[in-house]
Amino acid sequence: MALGRVLGALITATSFLLCTTSVCDEEDAGALLQLKEASRPDAMDGPEGIDQRLLASWLLVTRTWSQYRPHKEATLSMMESNETIMARYLHGSFDEVQERHPTDLMWMTMIPCAVVGVAVAAAATTMMMQHFAQPEEVTPLVLDKAGEETEVDKSTGGMSEVQLMFNIVKNIVGEGMLSLPAGIAGGTGLLVGSMIAVLFSVLMGYTFSIMGRTCFATGEASHKDCAAKVSGPRLAQTMAVVLFIKTAFTCLTFAIVISESFARTLQYFGVGGFMATSQAALLTLGIFVLLPLCLQKDLRVLSYTSMVGCLGQVWVVFVMQVRYVDGSYRPGGRFYDLIAAKDKPDFSGGVSYWQSSAATFVLIGSLATAYIAHYNAPKFYSQLKDATPQKFTKVVAGAFGFALVVYFWIMSVGYLTFGKAAEGLILNNYSEQDGLATAARIAISLAVIFAFPLGFTGFRDSMMSVFDVPQEKFVSVTLLLLGGIVLAASCFHDLGLVNSLGGAILGALITLIFPGLLLFYAGHTPGVTEFGELEARAGSFGILVLGFTLLVFGSVVVVIAKLHPEALHR
Repeated sequence: MALGRVLGALITATSFLLCTTSVCDEEDAGALLQLKEASRPDAMDGPEGIDQRLLASWLLVTRTWSQYRPHKEATLSMMESNETIMARYLHGSFDEVQERHPTDLMWMTMIPCAVVGVAVAAAATTMMMQHFAQPEEVTPLVLDKAGEETEVDKSTGGMSEVQLMFNIVKNIVGEGMLSLPAGIAGGTGLLVGSMIAVLFSVLMGYTFSIMGRTCFATGEASHKDCAAKVSGPRLAQTMAVVLFIKTAFTCLTFAIVISESFARTLQYFGVGGFMATSQAALLTLGIFVLLPLCLQKDLRVLSYTSMVGCLGQVWVVFVMQVRYVDGSYRPGGRFYDLIAAKDKPDFSGGVSYWQSSAATFVLIGSLATAYIAHYNAPKFYSQLKDATPQKFTKVVAGAFGFALVVYFWIMSVGYLTFGKAAEGLILNNYSEQDGLATAARIAISLAVIFAFPLGFTGFRDSMMSVFDVPQEKFVSVTLLLLGGIVLAASCFHDLGLVNSLGGAILGALITLIFPGLLLFYAGHTPGVTEFGELEARAGSFGILVLGFTLLVFGSVVVVIAKLHPEALHR
């Protein structure tokens, strides 16, 4: 009963904040007039030859990614609705658009959501705590950190703090960052979105550190073993299965993107026949690129490719900053007349800072899944040289802080460059004849390949944990799983609603609910002194409440955005 009241107050307060911060700026008549004058079809055909093919082919790479990234489904639907609004701005009056598409979030639409959220979250929390109650057969832990030999102690060498930070950053910051400007453009003010990003960075970094601290407290190096020591086999097996399913979807999504994008690239370069198919492209890349990377047991090797991927992502944001400063995409700019009408900057109504709407939940969902790297947290901790909770927490803080800077940077500069016209994949707003943007597209596409081994590491470790496969079969398991991913990606090309919904549900479980449960049980396990009583009780309760709330609202928003995207803009 008390839990229901707390959840009700939390969700009602959040609803009130979203409602009261909604504002509607006045129309910028000058910008609207310029948009109307520019509403002519633009010929995108450039000179033929190898350069034009390169530009077009890498644009296809980025467009392909936007179709399969799980947490972008809602944003892409929102982008389609924004294109409709854009057309009305160009050919109709602003008042008519505002009347048909109000952005304020009304109280009556939030009351049912609050009621359902309280009921479901309270019931789910109660059932979860009862189901995973500590069984009687679990014996108290007696840990002797000085004499106990763990996998961490057995490992020789290990990653430095800098190497680990780059691996974590690459695992966190993916191509999902390119959808964040559209989340702002869809009905969320820039400052509101920034505050949400800061909140999730702190929260996700804290839950990520809980994983490493639990490894230290239990002397184990996997989710399953940590959970087994503090709560028993039921939570341990549940965590292993959920992580296995989530990482399988992640690897399959990456493989689909790689196969489709590179196949279309080969076709644009004139390659035909079987060699230009997605199956052949994925098979070739799988054998000569992905397999050697996935066979690496030591994550220090992947830290170098992660470093390249991180630099590529910073390059993307730097390019966007340069184009924002030099005004190439403003009216009269160098590339303004070379982009389609729907991609031209739209600041009708002015720059929004404090606005919020139902579409704000789309941004919340994107940010909630943008920080997922928790499935590799025990692996990262176990391979940190001279690992301690303090050192691991410091590295995690640096990695999540770096991710926050990148997210805030791209979210701000993307929105301030294109306004409401920002697409679900922001690089699609830039001209194919923009050399810097083309280099950014290439960097992002290669980052997909470099990110695959980290996701596959979590997939393989989860599989070996679920089925208790010994480490001696590491190579055969790698070949089997990678072959299965390649085969599945060759047969399936669109995971659709199942992938999006699974991402929302499994993401909340992995990043919030499971760490909250580990914190609760570890804090109440005799012999474990890493977590204080206040942190174990209040911290775990707050994390679980947020986790179940995001699970409920995230799932609802994904379904609405997929089936009825127009409902988010009413």
